[in-house]
Order: sequence, then C-alpha cells, then structure tokens
Amino acid sequence: MDEQNCSIFISHAASDGEIARYFKDCLEKAFPNRGVFVSSDPEDLKLGDEWVPKILQALESARVVLVLATERGLSRRWVWFESGRTWFSDVPMFPCCLGPLRKSSVVPPFSLRMGANIDEPQDVRVLFERLQEFIGELKEAPDYEEIARTLTRLDVRAEERAKVKDDPFAVEIATDIERTMTSLTPPERETIRQFVIHGSLSTSAARQKVKDTGMSMEQWSVPDHLIRVTGWLTRNPGNTPYDDMQQNIYAINQEIRPHLRAYFSKKK
Repeated sequence: MDEQNCSIFISHAASDGEIARYFKDCLEKAFPNRGVFVSSDPEDLKLGDEWVPKILQALESARVVLVLATERGLSRRWVWFESGRTWFSDVPMFPCCLGPLRKSSVVPPFSLRMGANIDEPQDVRVLFERLQEFIGELKEAPDYEEIARTLTRLDVRAEERAKVKDDPFAVEIATDIERTMTSLTPPERETIRQFVIHGSLSTSAARQKVKDTGMSMEQWSVPDHLIRVTGWLTRNPGNTPYDDMQQNIYAINQEIRPHLRAYFSKKK
C-alpha cells in the first residue's frame, strides 16, 4: 500500500500483528480502495524499507487512527508514540479494546476518547458505521458477529504466544516437548494436537477427530495412555475406571497448552 494514501492507520504491538492484519482485511473488504496501514504487514513495510519514515508518512496521511488497545499493546511505547500524533491534529483516534482490557477501564489519555470493545458485535458495528463519517460509505455490511468471534480467538492466541515468550523456562519446555513428541506415534501426536485445539474431549470424540484427518488408526492410543507417557492431559473427576463406552472426558493441561500450540505452529 502507498503510505501516502493511507485512510486508516492501525497502531498495534508486535505481538498483536495477527490481530491487526485480520482487522485490516475486514476493513479493506468493507471499505475498498481505502488504504489501511499495518506495520506488521509485509505488504506495507517491505524488506529493506526505511521503516520509521514509512510509518511517519502513513501517520501523516491517515484520516483515522485505530489503536489496538490490548494490555499487550498499551504496554508498548511505540503504540503511545503513534497515537500521540492524533492529540496535535484533527485526526480522530479510536481505542479498540480487546481481551481483559475494556473500554470502561482503559488508562488515560486513551480513556479521554470514546472506545469500542471490538470483541462485541454491537461495538464492531458502531465502529464501522462511525468510520463512514471519515472515509466514505461501506461497500457492504460485514458480519459483525464473525469479526468479534475471530478477534476473540486471535486475542487468546496472542496472549498464549506472549506467555510462551515471557516464560523463563520456555526453552526447556520446548526441548522436552520435542523429545516427547519423537516418542509418540503419528496418531498419538495428532490426538495431542486435537486436545490443544479443542481443550477437552471424550475418548470417542478424540478418536473421531483423529480419524477425520485421514490418519491411520492402527497406532492410536486412548487418552489414558497419553497421560502416562506425556503428563499433558488430565482426567475428568467423573471418569469411570472402565471406559467401555469411551465416554470418559480428558482435558489438556492449561499450563502446557500455549507451549504445545507453539510447537504445532512451527510444524505447519
């Protein structure tokens, strides 16, 4: 995108890059031919670009600045710098709150501007309608509920990545995961992946999820076995000693889940 023709500038922390890129895509579909600048998008900042001048040029031409006001974002000085430009111009700035940080609890000076909780469909709708006053009519109304659901999911992923990055034992945990995974059969690894995706599953549901991937089930193991060899799953207190109907429930350990998600992301 030509940063000199930027209509919307999305200010965000690096850890919220996936969120910003998804939101950019939603905005560009709703407002075609209106440039949306996201510094983490390689289309906006290409390899070899002088990134500071490019960001400043996009800020200079932007008609609206959207701040991804997550706890991660507002802990970054660069987000404060980018949003600061709006206090000395007529450019509106909208705090777009996501996750635990709500529009009612955002810190000053962001609290001096009316914000939106963009994981709530009603607020997403209000934001898109308000943007029309600055950059023109919507081409078509987006699916506000789908946008809110996806932003919620991406926020959870961003928070998990941040936890993994900040964990002082992250390297040791990753090494242990790699070692343990090599001892598992392909269907056993896929079973773990399904638990990472879904959180909790019954024995029969886990088996079906793995089968649906097209994987051979010859070396598949029940979750009880995976508890013994990995320690990554936990039993539901209501489980029975004998799971003849395969209805016992198991859940992924929430402390290891972000690290396992990072492992499977690298294996894509």
